[in-house]
Amino acid sequence: MLAAADNILRIINFLFLVICIGLVSALINTQKHHVSRVNFCMFACAYGIATDSVYGVFANFFEPLAWPVILLILDFLNFAFTFSAGTVMAVGIRTHSCSNQHYLDKNSIIQGSGNRCRMSQAYTAFIYFSMFIFFVKMIMSALNMFQNGAFSNASFIGRRRRRGNASQGIPNISQV
Repeated sequence: MLAAADNILRIINFLFLVICIGLVSALINTQKHHVSRVNFCMFACAYGIATDSVYGVFANFFEPLAWPVILLILDFLNFAFTFSAGTVMAVGIRTHSCSNQHYLDKNSIIQGSGNRCRMSQAYTAFIYFSMFIFFVKMIMSALNMFQNGAFSNASFIGRRRRRGNASQGIPNISQV
């Protein structure tokens, strides 16, 4: 079972990612021409929900899925994808005032709409919030892996490692 702090961060991140999916879906639904940046943003949100929230539910019930090395890899990938999606959108919209008609008409993501401008700016903010949560979870997973071993089932905050107990992961030199 995962730590309580990890599960709370997963719930908060799930809410951020659902908001991001809603915003990106609205952008895709109202687009006049194909924009690959928006499609990548949808991929980043869907991947984040699948590997963080869904995998987190399974990791709470099946101990082998909660290995720190797996959680660290998934948190790093989610961090990288959300950072990339936020940066791609921020660079694409170049964040100006949504009341500037010249800016709205020249931007390929906004496509002349003030509503799309506000949605893309909101998406950028929420995806960066999600990226920060993935960064914190990545640090927590790394600390858990270095303290308890790459294949232990001990959680970072939930259980303390006892000296001399080799059943919790790979033994260190003092246990040999």
